Amino acid sequence: MPGRDANLFFDVPGATLRFSSSDLEQWAEHLAWCYGVLGLRSGCTLAVQDFGNSPLSFLGSAMLMPGLERGVAEHLRGRFICLDASAERVTLTPALLTQVTVDALVVRADVMGLLDAELAKKARGREQMQKMPQIVVALGLDDPSPHGDSRSLHYLLNEPAKMLMAPQCPSCGVFHLRGGFYDSDGPTIHNLRYDCEPFEVSGAEILIRGFCGSEDLGLRFCAAEGDSKSL
Repeated sequence: MPGRDANLFFDVPGATLRFSSSDLEQWAEHLAWCYGVLGLRSGCTLAVQDFGNSPLSFLGSAMLMPGLERGVAEHLRGRFICLDASAERVTLTPALLTQVTVDALVVRADVMGLLDAELAKKARGREQMQKMPQIVVALGLDDPSPHGDSRSLHYLLNEPAKMLMAPQCPSCGVFHLRGGFYDSDGPTIHNLRYDCEPFEVSGAEILIRGFCGSEDLGLRFCAAEGDSKSL
């Protein structure tokens, strides 16, 4: 059972995540797979604006996580920049983007509004960003819709207590629950790689395997009009 020989612990809302070092390896590979679905390619520079107890942060690189042999950066053969999601740190992110070329910036949903405001300020100033990165909004299942600007945003479900990480496919618009990692029994989702209680996702329809020419399950939200997770 995953986590039986756990020696690494992370407190997240609603749970304490427990891993052995070998558990981390498969989840780092899975997160790299998620980013691949979102269009990130080998050699990219990825920045994550989240807290250190989030899997999006601690799976980022072997240089940052003791016991992790290959993090996301190593799987993508790229670079990883870990940015704290506290308000004072978010306000500094636009300045960083004027100095470092970032291909993708992953931002937790609850600070996306603040980041948008700071990016707008920077756009009116003299210093210009080297290039605008692809923005990936990390959504929890209960997060409200982020209010972004006119850029094309990408979305990644990240529910740490359930180790649910699922990218929204750019082709079909559905969140992919990767085959071999997640399964379903009617409306109930089972995590096959982490020991947690099965769970249901309110307001979502589960699509059977093969819906997008893949072996993944699909999660399609039927939320209110204008919700970022709606199709």
